[in-house]
Amino acid sequence: MAKYGMYTKGTNESTHHVNVVDMNSKPQAEAYFAGMKRLSLQQFQNLFEVREIKDTNSKNLLLG
Repeated sequence: MAKYGMYTKGTNESTHHVNVVDMNSKPQAEAYFAGMKRLSLQQFQNLFEVREIKDTNSKNLLLG
């Protein structure tokens, strides 16, 4: 399984994910998030973007 994050599309906000889920594929993650938001898949894709989150295992420099 891979981690997928939901991001807002077309905003000047920072690129932090809004929500994260473990799914087998990107289309499954998109369908899950669209259901959570109670939007059709087309409506969801106009407002949000789903990207795979790579686990980098890097530590935050401030926290050590």
